[in-house]
Amino acid sequence: EKADKVLKILNDPALKNNKEKRRDMVMNIVEDMIDWPEVSKRALAIHWRKRTPEERKEFINLYRDLLKRTYSDKLDLYAGEQIIYDSEKIEGNRAVVKTRMMNKKKGEEASVDYRLIKKDERWLGYDLVIEGISAVNNYRVQFNEVITSSSYENLIKKMKNREVKIEEASKGKKSSKK
Repeated sequence: EKADKVLKILNDPALKNNKEKRRDMVMNIVEDMIDWPEVSKRALAIHWRKRTPEERKEFINLYRDLLKRTYSDKLDLYAGEQIIYDSEKIEGNRAVVKTRMMNKKKGEEASVDYRLIKKDERWLGYDLVIEGISAVNNYRVQFNEVITSSSYENLIKKMKNREVKIEEASKGKKSSKK
C-alpha cells in the first residue's frame, strides 16, 4: 500500500512542477520502509564489525543521506511509469518482490527487485536491484576500495563532502551528470 501511495504522489499532476515537495513526500514514505542499519551493515560488510556503536550510527546517517540523494535524483526522471508486480518469493524472514517499471510512452521497461527482511513482524527493504545491479553491492565495492586504499576515516570524509556517488554500471552507459 505504501508503494501505491508513492505512485499516487509521482503521478499527481499538481506536483509535477514542484519537484522539491514531491521528493519530500516520497522520501517521508520510503524512510519508514527501509531497514537502515541492515542496509548499512551490508554495504560496509567486513568493515562493519570493526566500527564502534558511535561510528555505526554516524555511518548509518551518512549512508541514508547518500541513498536518499541518489534515489531522489532518479525520481525526477520518473514520467508516469506503471509498476507491474511479477512475483514475490518468501523464504523465512527474507523476501524478494520482482517488479517491472513500464514506460508506455517510450515503450521501455526496467526490472526492479526489492529485497526485504522481516523484523518485528514488519517487512523492511534492505536492497534494491535495478536491471540486475544491486545498490548495496555497488556501494560495498566502492566503500571497500576507499577503506583498503586509504582508511575508514577517509571514507567518512568523502561521504560528508558528498564525494561518493552510485556508479552507473547498467548496460555500459556512463552517467553524463557530474
